[in-house]
Amino acid sequence: MRARQLVLSALLGALSACRQDTAPPGADVGGAGGVSGVAGAAVPSAALPAAAGAERAVAHQTTPGDVALGNLSDHITSLERRLEERGGDLPLRAELVDYLLSRSQFLSTFSDLARAEELAETAPREFPGNAKALLLRARFRGDVHRFSEAESDLSSAEALGTPARDTELQRASLHVAQGRELEAALAVTERRAAALPTLERLSVQALAEAALGRFDAADEHYRAALASYRDVSPFPLAFVEFQRGVMWAELAHQPERALPYYQEAVRLLPQYVVGNVHLAELELGFGQRAQAEQRLRRIARQTEDPEPWARLGELLLAAQPEDAEGREFIARARRRYEQLLSQQRSAFLDHGAEFFLGPGADAARAIELSRDNLLLRQTGRAYQLALQAALAAGDDQLFCQYLSAALTAARANRNLSALIDAQRQRCDAHTLRRP
Repeated sequence: MRARQLVLSALLGALSACRQDTAPPGADVGGAGGVSGVAGAAVPSAALPAAAGAERAVAHQTTPGDVALGNLSDHITSLERRLEERGGDLPLRAELVDYLLSRSQFLSTFSDLARAEELAETAPREFPGNAKALLLRARFRGDVHRFSEAESDLSSAEALGTPARDTELQRASLHVAQGRELEAALAVTERRAAALPTLERLSVQALAEAALGRFDAADEHYRAALASYRDVSPFPLAFVEFQRGVMWAELAHQPERALPYYQEAVRLLPQYVVGNVHLAELELGFGQRAQAEQRLRRIARQTEDPEPWARLGELLLAAQPEDAEGREFIARARRRYEQLLSQQRSAFLDHGAEFFLGPGADAARAIELSRDNLLLRQTGRAYQLALQAALAAGDDQLFCQYLSAALTAARANRNLSALIDAQRQRCDAHTLRRP
């Protein structure tokens, strides 16, 4: 499973789409539960943790998810019309890119990525010598995992006079996403959050802490981020709860702790595609097959994202290996992944590798994609994916090569550490000696 990590400042830039809308007293702002996590071995359904009574970090009501998404889409339409009338308006262009990235984050509308790319990539050429055009392109490039290019744009913007203080938080976020200079990134986020403890700054601090394996501290800062929030838009709240769940499920090796946070994310935003996919995976791990299938079918009908198609196909074929519908879902997902990899390769390397490692059943392709993903970022999750691909291919030499490089990252990622411990006999004692 995966969780695309949006640059949080871009997400928060879309808040104004819902600021004029408040949930009326007694309004139903709920929805289907949602989770992200690593599905473990199936256990009896009675073992599914009860999360309905989990304390909510944000007590006030928010705009219902369908209303908020409708407002967001309306605002995108309005911005497109205004931009067509005033093509030379850089702030208008930047606002539109933020909204497009936000909608893509929650609805997996990859067509929005294509439009955002068009607007962001051409900005420095159309506005030469304008640092804000470079900052806009950096924001987009970071979102699609073109980290080095994004950082180069930040440096170019600084050379044009942008104060380093205005770029340091975004630079720190890029370093966290790459798994490098984490202590320095944390120091930046701590200082900025202490000066002004907003949802954005506290969340980026929590991301840095989670990357370093400081899960309890990160969870406290996620909670503080949510508690600092006073608006009615569900988007930032759903995003933070989702990231909170990702931490417990995919870094801390405790998927049961992820459950209430993902349920809250999808309660706030029932259409949250990746949240529903990850919940379905966790439900399968807890033996809730019928519930997982129902969730995947619902989300598969509404999205451009191949991941729910692939997961649904995998689920159907697990029950009936000759199921024609399951085979068609996987074939459809394969076609879409190849399309996405040809359009935004860096953004879909990890997603594509997971597909070919699983329902796509092509270990060689998974090795290729996971290798390229590891070149982009040396995170625990990237190492885990590369190791799994080597295992699937039966390539012990490659596995041990990756394993030796992954030992440091495993200290901050319990999921990676568990994989290493389970497979350590494949490599000699010298290779496996931990730092």
